[in-house]
Amino acid sequence: MKQHIEHMENFRERLNLQKKKLIFISATLFLIILMVLGGYLYTIKQQTDAKELESEAYKYYFGIIKNVDISKEQRYMKAAQLFMEAYNKRSNLTYLLNAGYAYDMAGQKDKALEVLNKVVASNDINFTNLAMVRIANIYLKHNEKAEAIKKLNEIVIGKSDILKDFALYQLGKIYENENKEESLRYYEKLVKDFPKSPFAEIAKKYVDAGKNK
Repeated sequence: MKQHIEHMENFRERLNLQKKKLIFISATLFLIILMVLGGYLYTIKQQTDAKELESEAYKYYFGIIKNVDISKEQRYMKAAQLFMEAYNKRSNLTYLLNAGYAYDMAGQKDKALEVLNKVVASNDINFTNLAMVRIANIYLKHNEKAEAIKKLNEIVIGKSDILKDFALYQLGKIYENENKEESLRYYEKLVKDFPKSPFAEIAKKYVDAGKNK
């Protein structure tokens, strides 16, 4: 009888222990689910906020914002700030690239270069050449040809073909009045490597004209 009682007490103890384990496991799983759900909802909120900021930025960038009396430079500056806010909500390189464009349009050279160089540093082949072409154009706009040539050549020797034809064309144009041979070299490479490019037809005219001289 005594052994039976002890056996029952041991069984109850084991049962209580199992219940405690189940409660602990259930509570842990519940907390994990809450954390995952919370993280998911936070991500969705960040994405939604970023999209709203992007939409507002485009309104300023394209001048379709209503009831706002500001200068063109201020409008582009506001667009750049909104794109940066969107990027801080969600690390989308499109936002960062557009911010660089907008800073450039606002006449903020240093800020534009800073932001666009961040895009280049991402090493995302879908965006780096887009940013480098804009950087080169900024340098050309400020008559810094050496820097522009350096940046365009980075595109030419790079792995991505995005805008490589345009970079070759730009280099040909830059050298056109200063170094005809160098200009033709870039035009010939453009015609050879990118025969279907819209710039190839223009480049071919220069190449043919150079050969006929």
